[in-house]
Amino acid sequence: MKIIDSEIYSLPKDIDYKKEYLKFEAALPEGVILEKINKDKNEIALDYLIAKEFEEAKDQLTPLVEESYNTGVVFYLPKDVKVDQPIKIEFNMDDDNPVVINQNIIVADTASEATIIIDYTSSEGVEAFHQGITKIFAKDKAKINVIKIQRMDNKAKSSDTNIGFIKGQGQINWISVELGSAITVSHYSNYLEGEASGSNLSSIYLGDGNRKIDLEYSMIHKGPRSISNIETKGVLMDEAEKIFKGNLDFKKGARRSKGVEEEYVILLDPTVKADSIPALLCHEDDVEGEHAASAGQINESKLFYLMSRGLDERKAKKLIVEASFRPIIDKIPFEDYRQIVIDEVERRFMDDKN
Repeated sequence: MKIIDSEIYSLPKDIDYKKEYLKFEAALPEGVILEKINKDKNEIALDYLIAKEFEEAKDQLTPLVEESYNTGVVFYLPKDVKVDQPIKIEFNMDDDNPVVINQNIIVADTASEATIIIDYTSSEGVEAFHQGITKIFAKDKAKINVIKIQRMDNKAKSSDTNIGFIKGQGQINWISVELGSAITVSHYSNYLEGEASGSNLSSIYLGDGNRKIDLEYSMIHKGPRSISNIETKGVLMDEAEKIFKGNLDFKKGARRSKGVEEEYVILLDPTVKADSIPALLCHEDDVEGEHAASAGQINESKLFYLMSRGLDERKAKKLIVEASFRPIIDKIPFEDYRQIVIDEVERRFMDDKN
């Protein structure tokens, strides 16, 4: 089942992105590599581009990005190294730079740790285009935290693929925020290959106007005692459409593993369309898998209570939505980015055009 037009998959050719996007000025620990991706010079990038694991995980979008990318980063963490300051990557699309096709490669060696924030924005009225892929290789006891915020203008289109490979007791934690663009495709696939490996994915999305949103989150358990969690909160209003696919896949050998997925969406208008397809696949006996998906309107009692305290209906609904999003927004460990998300949610609720 698809609600996204195939035109999102037709990538523009030979369009440069010339704006500065890597925002990190502090001194890096010895051995850390953080640089803009280069098709000819990034040896680590080239090694992991042809990694066996990644070849098995490619989908229809991957070759397009690998052929046409015009920006991105390579980030390598040596063994036992922790980067305390967040790595900030900010892609802003405007009239002079309307296209971002980014490929990011992140390699975390044993017991290393870092946090990466990637923020996608576009100027008002610009028909911006974003297509991206982020590949993460987390080795034993490594911990990588990735926060992605997509708040592009309503005339933009965005498609983003994220793939993580987790070895040993490594961990990848994702926070995904989808608040903008006319068309949104956001896919995450995590391969928990090591014993006691882990991955957490927390996401929020807001569909307003005529937005179309396609979300697919997958946790593929291969290693024993691996643990995964998917938590998603959404809101749909006006004539927005959304499809959510959440997959827990326990492969042979993933004994004593546990996976949980849940999605809850608030439907603010009867004209929205929401499809949720949670899937649980199991090839191993001794595992625990839980999945749930629910959709509903705002509780009328809560709405009445807030309006009786002097709020108009729109502000009351906004407050309820923010309360639903808060548990995930609060997981963003930086106040300035938490405030960016809160401000964007408020703007979309209070803007008369929505």
